[in-house]
Amino acid sequence: MRRFVGWLGVGVLLVSLSFLISGRAPYVIEQPGPAFNVLGETGGKQVITIKDAKTYPVSGKLDALTVQQIGQPGQEPSWLQIWMASMDESKMIIPMSDAFPTGVKTSQVFAEDAAMMQASQQDAQAAALNYLGIKFTSRVYVVSMMTDSAATGLIRPGDYIDSVDGLRVADTDLLRERVQLWDGVKPLTVGVTSKGESKTVEVTPTKIKGRYYIGVFVGYKYEFPFKIKVDLGAVGGPSAGSIFALGMIDQLTPGQLLGENHVAGTGTISPDGTVGPIGGMVQKMYSAKNAGATIFLAPSENCKDTVGKIPAGLKVYSITRLKTAVELLTAIKNQTNLSGFATCSK
Repeated sequence: MRRFVGWLGVGVLLVSLSFLISGRAPYVIEQPGPAFNVLGETGGKQVITIKDAKTYPVSGKLDALTVQQIGQPGQEPSWLQIWMASMDESKMIIPMSDAFPTGVKTSQVFAEDAAMMQASQQDAQAAALNYLGIKFTSRVYVVSMMTDSAATGLIRPGDYIDSVDGLRVADTDLLRERVQLWDGVKPLTVGVTSKGESKTVEVTPTKIKGRYYIGVFVGYKYEFPFKIKVDLGAVGGPSAGSIFALGMIDQLTPGQLLGENHVAGTGTISPDGTVGPIGGMVQKMYSAKNAGATIFLAPSENCKDTVGKIPAGLKVYSITRLKTAVELLTAIKNQTNLSGFATCSK
């Protein structure tokens, strides 16, 4: 009887182990990914290349950070991987449906990440040039259309919106203001450039919850005085925008912004220099630590995500504006008093 119970226990153990190893879990593991020094090269190519503008030597390391996902639909991680990840403070387990929404193709998720990366590079250049006082032009363009859009058949994705009722709209805020001023009677006259051809169309806005909409989702297209190319391989998402902007500023200004310091950071960037929040904060701090960084620039809105989770040896500063980040890095390089700069620990 004891022998039978013993073999039964061994059998249960083997079945459990087999399930842990071969059983698939409906989750994704997020873990620290590679760090990329935007002042250097990756894959034999310079990360930031500036043409037709005077540039200056740089030094130190300025790392953009990534989060690596283990698992996707059809390639789910094993329960053993989930169990091991649950014991690692640098990793996070999230439902598969959060990372890859039901009904959305995996290829579409990756395509959206790539599009956000492209947009962040453009916004980073706009933010860097705004900081440096270098003039450039921007135009409002249509990214996509709302369902049952009032502008269906009149305006298309990829079109530029130049004016509303004869008044120029240089940014998305002005566009929204012009639409909200609609008198509710005559259609709005919208100036559009479509495939290089300028025209005007008449659009009658739709009223939704007390606000007027012409039914378009808009963004910016920029016309810069010189070309800046960013090459980070297959990395997607918008979270490296602030670091790209700092790398551009460093190359476009005399003197080294970092000295010999190893800095890492994260955060989206707006053309006006606002640093925005991101996801995967803990994983990115560990990515920075693993790469050897000692200084970390974090969006102020993410400071709450760092409480009790900052890796040893990493100093995390709270950043709200690109200007603040430049001033902080300059102070660190010059070894001046840093008491005026906020950290995520106070």
